[in-house]
Amino acid sequence: MKLMIFSGTTEGHDLCRFLSKNNVQAEVFVATEYGAAVMEPMAGITVHEGRLDEREMEKRLTSDTLLIDATHPYAAAVTDNLRAACAKSGARYERLLRPALPYQNCEIVLDTAAAVDWLNAHPGKVLLTTGSKELEAYTAVQDFQTRLFPRVLPTASVLEKCAALGFPGAHIIAMQGPFSQAMNAALLRATGAKILVTKDTGVSGGFAEKVAAAEEVGAKVLVIARPRMENGKNQVEMQRFLTELLGLQPEKVQRIFTIIGAGMGTADTLTGEAVRALETAEAVFATKRLAALSPKAEVCAFSELAEQAIQCTEKHISLLVSGDVGFFSAAGKLRERLLPYGGVTLVPGLSSMQYMCAKCGISYENLCFKSLHGRTGNILGAVSYHLATFALTGGENNAQAVCNSLTDAGLGALPVHLGENLGAENERIMHGTAAEIAQLSCPDLAVLLIENPRAANKNEPIRDEMLTRGKVPMTKEEVRWVSVNRLTVRPTDTVWDVGAGTGAVTLELARKASDGTVYAVERKPEAVALLHENRIKLGGYNVKIIEGPAPEALENLPAPDCVFVGGSGGRMREILTLAREKNPEVRVVVNAIALETLFAAQTALKELGFSDIEITQLAATRGKPVGAYTMLTANNPVFILSGRAANDTK
Repeated sequence: MKLMIFSGTTEGHDLCRFLSKNNVQAEVFVATEYGAAVMEPMAGITVHEGRLDEREMEKRLTSDTLLIDATHPYAAAVTDNLRAACAKSGARYERLLRPALPYQNCEIVLDTAAAVDWLNAHPGKVLLTTGSKELEAYTAVQDFQTRLFPRVLPTASVLEKCAALGFPGAHIIAMQGPFSQAMNAALLRATGAKILVTKDTGVSGGFAEKVAAAEEVGAKVLVIARPRMENGKNQVEMQRFLTELLGLQPEKVQRIFTIIGAGMGTADTLTGEAVRALETAEAVFATKRLAALSPKAEVCAFSELAEQAIQCTEKHISLLVSGDVGFFSAAGKLRERLLPYGGVTLVPGLSSMQYMCAKCGISYENLCFKSLHGRTGNILGAVSYHLATFALTGGENNAQAVCNSLTDAGLGALPVHLGENLGAENERIMHGTAAEIAQLSCPDLAVLLIENPRAANKNEPIRDEMLTRGKVPMTKEEVRWVSVNRLTVRPTDTVWDVGAGTGAVTLELARKASDGTVYAVERKPEAVALLHENRIKLGGYNVKIIEGPAPEALENLPAPDCVFVGGSGGRMREILTLAREKNPEVRVVVNAIALETLFAAQTALKELGFSDIEITQLAATRGKPVGAYTMLTANNPVFILSGRAANDTK
């Protein structure tokens, strides 16, 4: 039987290694010079370079040919040609699949044309990671020369193509993967990109690393969906199929990968199970810091751990990762990458959280966990609503920066415990206030335990009597609760409260957006003073108070996920227009007492293209005891308008 493989992918490359190892001869076809260059020489494997059309494929096929299609999931036209050529020649066709990854919080479009339309409707710089093949289509993006940063292979022909299409040299990122989360995040930050465009390239295509990097820096992910759902075999299934078809000697023992949580990276903090796994392993791969835990360890960069393990020919292979495999660990991504090549076992380890809590005598039963290492985000919400918060720090959010943010927010007196080099000889654990720790020189990697004895209960609704009111009008609790719930605030949302007044709605929103930030915008000095007082009184330190008139005070704020307008100063349309420009899918709620405000809000929502517009009139009546009777007192009726900005590209 003649064996032909159409490749150019990691999956095809891995299959070639399997065939060569088993002394099977095969012809491999790759489309580009680059595809041929990355194929290392293998016994029995002959590589052909260049694209073939359907007729050229037919000439090479016979009825005794087995053709394995290991092309990219998005090379639909190539797959169609291969299937057609096999049908005409009588050759057998088999598809080698690249497993897809589940993903959330991504925008999905059907094809490149839809991606271009989406980008034209969403402002911001773009990191384009879809390669050079369809790059011409993206020149239809408005201001593409200034907005787009294409990441392409570093070959002369590709660079010439980019230049010919009009992409400036400073915007062309010519790099060869694989790309780690850290590298993707660094490129997003360096380019200022707020959008990352990718295809669903699976584990081997670095899809998870792209999504994680975008989440880290707060960028949106636009995913071009796979052109079709396909039937076929994954790597393990294909190798088993070929073993049976070609009469190969099956492996007696399946390869077993063991991912070991190395605790603090010292022998003393390894579990007994971890020690036994290292002793029985035939090969061990680890970063330089962890390699000292095993004399068998081969040192490699973290980004190369999985690939080194896959290429290893031993049966029992261990990989060392720091901490615990289930606590903010990369073990999950390693497991996904290794699963097609054998069984994967996870060995839990001592986490830095457990170690630090034990050192400080603090229980972690009700602890809030935050990872700020190489990520965007703030600690203020977590600290505001939890008695104790554990934070992994690093990068821009090192321990000193985190404690400075606490101090700036008015929480400088909180007890803070700092842990550095945990488990090592130079371990340092410091105890002090946030203000004191902020003055220390902290390493890039450290952990913090932050206590807040006066933490607010984020699940408790705010009652009117809990607030200091003064002479500033306040949204009553019945209206406040309905309005806030109509916004469907999510824990990580960025929220604007325009015309915040006393902060009654602001602080209710802050409890809903407990991992996000609420910007309270108010122009009256007496109201701003009350905002500060109530923020401290109710412990909502994830509130940032912005003094000034709207919409001017909104210009430099980050894009909101949702907006509450309690007072517009007669500039309703301008406020809603700016909110929609900042986020084309923003959710809004407007409160109106006067009919004129109701009309202005309703008209603006309709004309600006908001959908799902709802109007509710709420007239709450409260009972008060008067002698032996209960007398009813009516509050002013309030109109509650809600809507969502419509995205025409969906």
